[in-house]
Amino acid sequence: MIKKLKSNWLTIALTLVVLFSFLLSGIIWTNPFQYERPRRENSTSSSRQFTTQSMGDLYLPTTIVRTSKGGQQNLLYSQRADLVNDVRQNLRDWKLGRTSEVKTNNSDVYLSYLRNRHSLMLSYPDNVTSEVFNETFNQSIDTNRVKGINHIVIPLDGPHEIYLLRDYHYAVYRVRVNRGDITKLPKAGRNVQPIPVDHKIIKGHAMMVYPHSFNLPKLAYRVSDQRINNLSTNLLSTNRHTSVTSHEDGDKTVYTDGTNRRLVYDHATGTIDYENDIGHSNVVATDQLYAHFYNVLVKTGMPLDNIRFDQSKDHNRTFIYRTYVEGFPIINTNGYGGAKLQASQSGIDRYWMSLYTVQVPLPLSGKQTVKLPSTTSVLNDLHTSNHFKDITDLRVGYLWKGDQSSDKVVKMVPTYFVKYHHHWVDYTELLK
Repeated sequence: MIKKLKSNWLTIALTLVVLFSFLLSGIIWTNPFQYERPRRENSTSSSRQFTTQSMGDLYLPTTIVRTSKGGQQNLLYSQRADLVNDVRQNLRDWKLGRTSEVKTNNSDVYLSYLRNRHSLMLSYPDNVTSEVFNETFNQSIDTNRVKGINHIVIPLDGPHEIYLLRDYHYAVYRVRVNRGDITKLPKAGRNVQPIPVDHKIIKGHAMMVYPHSFNLPKLAYRVSDQRINNLSTNLLSTNRHTSVTSHEDGDKTVYTDGTNRRLVYDHATGTIDYENDIGHSNVVATDQLYAHFYNVLVKTGMPLDNIRFDQSKDHNRTFIYRTYVEGFPIINTNGYGGAKLQASQSGIDRYWMSLYTVQVPLPLSGKQTVKLPSTTSVLNDLHTSNHFKDITDLRVGYLWKGDQSSDKVVKMVPTYFVKYHHHWVDYTELLK
């Protein structure tokens, strides 16, 4: 027996290697490792983008607040779970029914619904239409009655009704729940960190505030940059037989297609300024811009994994999109990781976009966190400055900071941002 084993050891070894290979292949095929966020393919030789991001993904709410029976509110924060998407998947199985108006033009009543006891509240960074809500959550609420939504309040005493809140005119709407399951909604737990918050109305704006100091981690990401040739082709190409030409103008490259499209690429900032005269007859209706701008972003080939709708302005004709990490926006003066799309009533479309986006999170040495002060402390500090009267809003987000060791790595530092002269700026800049 031993002699046979010695004489056939090579055959036996090869057989074991083959069997082991089959075993590993089976494990990989049945349980493949996947990155937790949606994946996409970007081709450098083609203008097509294969994306799993839907319109509902782009217009998701960004924060979740859970209010206890005693009225204590906590922002649910997690670095491991996509809490908003978990709620979205749950609500898509619900059946919502009749919609009715509860109250308008009463800030006290509105505030009571923002603090609704024993509830879960999803909030958008800015108003979205009820058509967007229906698309995102697979519902069919009355779009004629509900013109806009800032918050979705889900009582946890039983799935009988939910409330849709619109900051404009402090409008509250009740939506009947014909079928729904609240048992799967997220709560504070092992992978979910509660951060104490409260809601107030300051200077006429409904605002989430932080009554105590709290910690948020610093983050690091690998930066990916889109190829300008692909982006210019995606935006300038048409079905007509036109050729794209380019010329240098200092630190900028100007692309034109010989008709009504023009794109300027700024090499210093990695940003583009695109303009297209579509004419008065082709102006997109305001309530259709959510879908229109989603299609524009998909066409550009811009990675949309972490991009969220953040703000509308100019009578809802200009939309701003930002990268979000762990439910907080990334904000910087160069617009890195974001886009601003404008469709004017005069028939001019303009897009400002960054070629730089963050994709892959990177580990930081040690556990690096930043202790942020309470909102009251921030407001008190700002009140002593001459800028306080020009501040209209406040939020917590991440400041994009370059890494001196590599231009492919960016560090994110949490801080308060204030809206100052219609722009979000790090509040510490106003204290200098």
